[in-house]
Amino acid sequence: MILIENRKYLNKHNRFLLDTLSKLEQNLEGSSNVQIEHTKSNVKTLKLNYNGKFLYLHSKYNPKAEVEKLLSRVKDLSAYKHVLFVGIGMGYHIEKLLSQYPEMKFSIYEPNKEILLHYFSNREINELPIKNLEKLLTSGEENQLQHELNLLDEHLKMSTYVYTLPVYEKVYSKELEIISTCFTNILKEKKSEISTNKAFQKRWTINAIKNFPCVSKTPNILHHIDKNIFIGKPAIIVAAGPSLDDEIENLKYIKKYGLAYIFSVGSAINTLINHGIHPDAACTYDPSEKNQVVMKSVKDLNISNIPLVFGSTVGYETLEGYPGPLLHMMTNQDTISPKLIDTSQDIDIVLDAPSIAVVTYQLLMSLGFSTIILVGQNLSYKENKRYSTGIQYNHISSDLTDQEVKESISVRGVDGNFVQTNETFVRMQKQLELYIKNAPNVLTINTSKGGAHIEGTVFMSLTEVILKNLRRSNIVTSSWYETKNEYDHSYIVNQLDSMERHITRLNKQINNSIKELKVIDFCVNKNQLQGLESKFVKFDKEFNKLKNNQFYQSFIEPMLRVQNKRLANDSKFIRFESKLDKKGMLVIQSFGMFLKDCMEHLEFILPLYYELKKNVHYQIKSKQKI
Repeated sequence: MILIENRKYLNKHNRFLLDTLSKLEQNLEGSSNVQIEHTKSNVKTLKLNYNGKFLYLHSKYNPKAEVEKLLSRVKDLSAYKHVLFVGIGMGYHIEKLLSQYPEMKFSIYEPNKEILLHYFSNREINELPIKNLEKLLTSGEENQLQHELNLLDEHLKMSTYVYTLPVYEKVYSKELEIISTCFTNILKEKKSEISTNKAFQKRWTINAIKNFPCVSKTPNILHHIDKNIFIGKPAIIVAAGPSLDDEIENLKYIKKYGLAYIFSVGSAINTLINHGIHPDAACTYDPSEKNQVVMKSVKDLNISNIPLVFGSTVGYETLEGYPGPLLHMMTNQDTISPKLIDTSQDIDIVLDAPSIAVVTYQLLMSLGFSTIILVGQNLSYKENKRYSTGIQYNHISSDLTDQEVKESISVRGVDGNFVQTNETFVRMQKQLELYIKNAPNVLTINTSKGGAHIEGTVFMSLTEVILKNLRRSNIVTSSWYETKNEYDHSYIVNQLDSMERHITRLNKQINNSIKELKVIDFCVNKNQLQGLESKFVKFDKEFNKLKNNQFYQSFIEPMLRVQNKRLANDSKFIRFESKLDKKGMLVIQSFGMFLKDCMEHLEFILPLYYELKKNVHYQIKSKQKI
């Protein structure tokens, strides 16, 4: 029978589990696959019936001595902030490990409800440091378990060590594989996010500032264009994968008879131009300086009839000297435009993604196309090539290196066979699949021969698509992009003027925060700890003013994403530090470094901001003269 204190705990924290265990308790009626047993050391142990044979979860002789031996093998646990215990058993291992790390957060995963019932009927959960218990997981269903682990990680935002009762490695190998895969994917995503933020956190803001004069005068494709032009029609996303070479004649035919709108993404524009095909639009969003190389052939040939749809945080060099029409789409990485433009009309944005093809898919969904056809979207290698012909850059070869070939991974191809790819392509594939899943009314056709399978798409040859799905000719409106920017420019000017006041306040708020930090530093160095808590409160008050400053939030904070994350992690442990002198030192170290970064980035960004303001004022005056 579940112990009274445990029943109270479950009733308060997990009523659903209490109901489940109570029903299980009533239905067992003495027959159970899990049995409790007294050991010679007078400590209870558990044994589990597995394929007709009983396996002990703990030692049948001395469970506590066994725990000492098992935990002696655990190394470098101090590098982690959270432990996930797979298997609760009688809880001896959990108690012992957490006694060595009293501040450690922990969660428990127990897939066997009978084992949980025995635990709650024999051991009080209050014997564990339950103030640090984050989650008690029980699901054995793969999708539900993955979902719960992802939610747990999102809540914790800290590294997790997985400790497994040895017997579970045999009995619950499937569940352990799910956990291992899930945490591996989480770690990969975190590394990718950190890497992306490190590479582009400053660049996104620079681009948004440099591009804003162009944003403020060009049409927003999701706001100023009449979507009725596209609704119910087919569109083609042409990517630069190796299979693009096989579809040139089909694309020429489609273009000649106006069977579908053709949107090139990334480097595919060069292959198309090389074969005399001018797409109905080229799309670009990469924030790097190297992105300008992609559009070099259009500029060099002075091609003026290909509209360029650019993400508002695209590498600003890409737009310089572009000879054709320009249209923009706002990205979620742009923190400048939404602050300066009147967004009360709910202007749509596109979400950042590892591939321009994924961004363009979002765009075409929003524009109302009923059929989206993927061409050259291999997301894999073909004969050790990464690009179609006609694409060659100095900074990256179309041919794979020996190391890339060695590190490639196998995934299911469109024809059921395996193809070679890399982790970046896999991330693109997963994101594309997510958007396809969320667009049930859009038929997505993948024509990329030799490419990776993309869940949710129908695989067909482009020739077959032309015969079955592109039967209407002349559906393309060649002047679709001819419209005006309708942003309220007086609103923009007012917002820029308002920012001046926030800049003045921000300087003062940074200086005040540094001043309060110096007071804390003085008190710690002089060991004057009495009243230090009130000093922390004063510092927090000044620092929060800084964090709420609009110029900081729009121009500075986006450039400090990595630093902000580090400060947030540090703050969790500062909050629970009981020793005032140590807490003071941690505050000085973490916040001092952050404030230094704020000052440096403010100094860096101000010239760019004033250049932006000057350009916008000049642009508006020029428009008024006309």
